[in-house]
Amino acid sequence: MRISVDLEDPISYMLIWLILGIVFLAAAIFLQIYFRKKFGDKLKRPKKIKIKKPKPKTLQEIRSSYMSKLGNIEAQLRGGRISIRQAYQDMSSCIRGFIFEATGIPVEKYTLSEIRQVNIPALTQLVEEYYEPEFARFTYADVNKSLYKTRKVLELWH
Repeated sequence: MRISVDLEDPISYMLIWLILGIVFLAAAIFLQIYFRKKFGDKLKRPKKIKIKKPKPKTLQEIRSSYMSKLGNIEAQLRGGRISIRQAYQDMSSCIRGFIFEATGIPVEKYTLSEIRQVNIPALTQLVEEYYEPEFARFTYADVNKSLYKTRKVLELWH
């Protein structure tokens, strides 16, 4: 028995799908490049940080709490219960916690470069000063001077 229908080769009808696939891939690449150029700058902009100002009474309570913590660090250091390295780590934690409670900016999780971007010069200077003694095995840093500077930042914060 003869069949009047001729079958087509598989390649002859699959070529259109290959061409459509290439066209869609090229369009996706083009759109990706276009949107990255157009909106790339907007995606890279840092978010604006909102600084909250606590009420004066609340700020005074926060300040006295952290002054107490700083006094505790100093007492432990003088008593030999903690090392200079640990004192610097505790001072860093203390000032970062204070700034967080006073402003709402979570600086306790920030690296030094992120702290620089926040643009709080007093905090940046203290954290820069703490870095070497915090991470070095041995240091010649003056811990008393650092305690004094930290205390001054706490006292003068407004």
